[in-house]
Amino acid sequence: MAARRRKIPKRYYSKTRSKPSTKIFARRGLVILFLTAVAALLLFGGYAGLRYTGTLFFSRNPKFELKVINITSDGRLTPEFFCERAGLQTGINLFSVDFDKLRQKLAEVPLVESVAIERKLPDTLNINVIERVAMAQIRWNARGLPFLVDRHGVILPMTRSGQALPLIGGLKLQSLHPGDRVDNPGIRQCLDILAAADQLGLGSQVAFASFDIRYPDFVTAVVNGETTVRFPLHSGREKLVRLVSVLQLSNEQGCRVKTIDLTPDGRNVPVTFHEPAVLPEQGK
Repeated sequence: MAARRRKIPKRYYSKTRSKPSTKIFARRGLVILFLTAVAALLLFGGYAGLRYTGTLFFSRNPKFELKVINITSDGRLTPEFFCERAGLQTGINLFSVDFDKLRQKLAEVPLVESVAIERKLPDTLNINVIERVAMAQIRWNARGLPFLVDRHGVILPMTRSGQALPLIGGLKLQSLHPGDRVDNPGIRQCLDILAAADQLGLGSQVAFASFDIRYPDFVTAVVNGETTVRFPLHSGREKLVRLVSVLQLSNEQGCRVKTIDLTPDGRNVPVTFHEPAVLPEQGK
């Protein structure tokens, strides 16, 4: 009789992954933190080394001692004034001059428009100053004395030569000082017109005596001593060219223009004329 086989029980194994312990994560974090700190120290050390090397070769090098200061200006301010204003003097290191601070100090002067600075090795500092150019007088208050104003609307102190410039009136401000910037649509239009007249070389044909900016939609100008012209607050250059055309045509016809209205956008320009002078009859 055959022997019975003994049944072997089956065993089942579950496939589960063991979770990494928190100690492993902590070790990895410490290693990453340590490597980051080492990299930061290396970068800082390299930067400090380069800076120290640059200091030895430039800022502390006696070969770069400042001996010559060349200051040029296209206006009336003197080199001595700019040196005193900026606190510049020879004997210091050429690379110790902070260009940004120097430019800021000089730009605080109301007459200064722009400043260019350069080093010329081994011992020279070149400074070129462009001064503001007055384009008109500006009366900011009925009782206040007029100032001058440049093309950007920056207020300048009055000069003897500036008294011959066109006068912009009609502005009402409580106070105004040299160095202030006036932002007004009427003033911007007046300055644009004057700048366009200068660029186009129209000084011999159109001589502006004054401007009135009291009205919100247009400015009024007195031209050639006898003609009142109304400009809109836009297209100053285009309107100026049209003004010259009207004056030339009227001059060819022997007419003296009294008023010109350039505010309409069409081709037609409203114009009025002075009455011709009545000559006395001979023999009376």
